[in-house]
Amino acid sequence: MTDATNFVAAERAPTPRDGSAIRTPNAFSGLTLDDLRTLATRETHWLWQGYLAARNVTLLTSQWKSGKTTLVSVLISKLKEGGTLGGQQLHAGKAAVVSEEDAGIWLGRSQTVDFGTHVRWFCRPFRGQPTGEGWLALVDSLCDLRRHEGLDLVVIDPLASFLPGRSENNATVVLGALLPLQRLAAEGVSVLILHHPRKKEAAEGQLARGSGALSGFVDILMEMHVYTRGEPTDRRRRIQAFSRHAETPAHVVLELNAAGTDYLGRGDYDERSVGDCWGALERVLGTARRKLARRDILDEWPDDSPKPTDMTLGRWLAHALDKNQVLRDGAGTKSKPYRYWVKSQEKFFGVNGLMELDLDELWS
Repeated sequence: MTDATNFVAAERAPTPRDGSAIRTPNAFSGLTLDDLRTLATRETHWLWQGYLAARNVTLLTSQWKSGKTTLVSVLISKLKEGGTLGGQQLHAGKAAVVSEEDAGIWLGRSQTVDFGTHVRWFCRPFRGQPTGEGWLALVDSLCDLRRHEGLDLVVIDPLASFLPGRSENNATVVLGALLPLQRLAAEGVSVLILHHPRKKEAAEGQLARGSGALSGFVDILMEMHVYTRGEPTDRRRRIQAFSRHAETPAHVVLELNAAGTDYLGRGDYDERSVGDCWGALERVLGTARRKLARRDILDEWPDDSPKPTDMTLGRWLAHALDKNQVLRDGAGTKSKPYRYWVKSQEKFFGVNGLMELDLDELWS
């Protein structure tokens, strides 16, 4: 039987920069079922619990100027001593930031957060559009930092600025930039990539702009949204995540403190958002003369309350159903969609889901 330890050692060995295989006797010998069992017991070492892990790549996508770099600034400052960030455990470590911004901007941020000596910046490392060779040389430098200084986190801010070829829609170009980052991950580094969203509204888990190869490549997807649209002073952000790991929180709310030095965890997003908007949802269902499908609810949504998206409403209704705040029938198909109503209305609906009493009887 093959010794799984040999595979772990080979996995950690540096790969050639051109992507070709290392010519060793066991380079392509494969794994047995026992090897898989041995490797599967390897513990995941979280840098930021649920979001950043050694040997993993995380993608953080959000709208321009909505707080990605602010979150990163707080994150790397708190790596100095560790603790918690957004309610999740954060371990101490060293970080490197590859940034499109110049040194002066980062120096300005140091007036708010304490970066310390555990962070190193690569500010605008290329004079123009990066070449493939230049990108590989930068990854080589980061690998050297890992080996000689114990680097724990590498941040790419944002990916679009460092893509050789700058074609986000070309899967070959995207993978050509991402695959070298696997060498960093293989060294035990946690890699965080910042990215911009699509211009049009996208489904959950598909917010990242460009080729789907990017979202498919990473281990953890984080999508950050403002909590309340049109409220620039609202310091809350919601983080929706998709992950290979069960430990990753699915949908939470973070709030930047008044000093701008830390993010506080504000709990599960669906619980908070349903609580905030339950009044409007209850009004729609409580005054309906029939059981309502999701599209009906959106059509009847009151003008004095921000209208949710169809997907958000679906989550709210699922949460309200779990809490027994609403009732539901239907099969969830196109011809027989789910229909919702509040319990106080149930006695007024017939088998067809329409109100059987006229308004005079109802009010009496």
